[in-house]
Amino acid sequence: MSGEGVHVLLECRRRSEALRAMGYTFDQIADLFSVCYDVSRLRLYRYAYGLTAAEAAARYNDLDPAGTAALRESRLYEFEHWPQRGMRPTARTIALFAHVYRTTARRLVSDRVYASYSVRDRDLIDRTDHRSSHSAQRPSAAPVAISGHVTMGQEVEAARPAVPVPGFKDCAALLRALTAEEADVKRRDLLFELALALGGAPALALLRHLSPPEKDRLATAIRSSTRVDAATVELIEKLTARCRRLDDEFGPAKVLPVVEGQRALVADLLHRESLLPGLRDRLIRAYAELSQLAGWLHHDLLDHPGARRRYQEGLTAAHQIRDATLIAYLHTCLAAMARYEGRTGSSLDHIYAAQGWARQSPSTLLRSVHAIDLARVLAANGNVRDSEHALTRSRQLVEHPRTEADPSYLYWWTPSGVQRHATYCMLAWGRPDEAIDSAQRALSPAAISPLMRGETLLIYADALTQKREIPAATDKIRQAARITVRHSSGRLADTIRQTRTRLEPWATNKHVRTLDEELASLGITSVRPA
Repeated sequence: MSGEGVHVLLECRRRSEALRAMGYTFDQIADLFSVCYDVSRLRLYRYAYGLTAAEAAARYNDLDPAGTAALRESRLYEFEHWPQRGMRPTARTIALFAHVYRTTARRLVSDRVYASYSVRDRDLIDRTDHRSSHSAQRPSAAPVAISGHVTMGQEVEAARPAVPVPGFKDCAALLRALTAEEADVKRRDLLFELALALGGAPALALLRHLSPPEKDRLATAIRSSTRVDAATVELIEKLTARCRRLDDEFGPAKVLPVVEGQRALVADLLHRESLLPGLRDRLIRAYAELSQLAGWLHHDLLDHPGARRRYQEGLTAAHQIRDATLIAYLHTCLAAMARYEGRTGSSLDHIYAAQGWARQSPSTLLRSVHAIDLARVLAANGNVRDSEHALTRSRQLVEHPRTEADPSYLYWWTPSGVQRHATYCMLAWGRPDEAIDSAQRALSPAAISPLMRGETLLIYADALTQKREIPAATDKIRQAARITVRHSSGRLADTIRQTRTRLEPWATNKHVRTLDEELASLGITSVRPA
């Protein structure tokens, strides 16, 4: 075998072992390898098993029931090269290889090769099936609790999430990306291992920000059961912070598997006996932060039961280390989600629970975030005076200089963010003119994220609808709709549909009809209006 062939075989062997550990079958692995390797089905299966030609030939010879097989390596290569060159294997040969690779004979030949056999031979190929009835199933991780305080009278276990197993398409995308972007075989294998552990191809965007020593350290943490040191915990914290930025770039659909993968990794580290107390607290904080982020991503994908589960798991961990800032933030997130769902009582419960913890927090920025969400909850409930007071307080607090007490996960909170939320409050207060002015100011900063821009545009559109400025309202909805092309927020698409519903009295207006056509073309609405 050539040097290049050895490298390919070793690379396939390592990748196959990683995929098998995640529950993939040899059939699935062979299908995945077909994405990167333009070889016959017979060779793909040898790659999937990680066998040399000599090993495959030996297994073949051992399985011949007549004891007469004498397959040589050179002849195996000829079979594997067919039909480009070499020799076509007989149907009996294909049937024996199906036994070697524990699959169906039909999977070992392409349509072109299958068509070249006689009817009798095709019947033998069709009937030969050596798939085991005891094939490995994908693992499902049993929940492992992180003991802690449970809040709001709800028994929620801080469970270790099932490790997210990338699907076939994601693994195929990962293989294609690594083949195209990374020439060094060792680095390619390392990235493949890390990306699989962190949710698949989207994790490459996270891993590119790590230095080679950091990648090696992360791989050691994934593979090893040795003591976790401070540098490893610092790396986890760095990845956790970077995960938040990924949502701004890619949206929740791509980022959620990465966050869940990292969350699973942190949970594994926490269940090791050799963690020092200080490092354990830092990892518990990372677990709580990742749970909060996972909850937000589930909410943005309109999976509210999944979001509540993750938020509550984050609360359990945050209570364990008595992190008042994070506890207050998680209750604020739960309040915001309950308000979105229209669950008024739950929204008030969580926002006032957050208020108590916010008072204990040293973070002025956190208190500003809580105050603005309190203003929104109160505005939605018609309490204008208290809502105005909370909004004013949020504006005052956000102007304070940031300190070390302000957590990095509030990087996104700025005076323009207060302005954006003020737009919602003003509209809820019944002041559309003030809401329009506020929306214009909130949209002026160039650094606003796509999702925040889309949400502000839709509040702007609602204010314009109340003013019966229909052409302008449809234009704002259209701008928000175009953001969904590059951002996977289900909540944004859902809000677009709700905002369009409020235009129903003007459904026959030409601007609304044009908007309907564009929403249908973008897949936001399922049926194009007649």
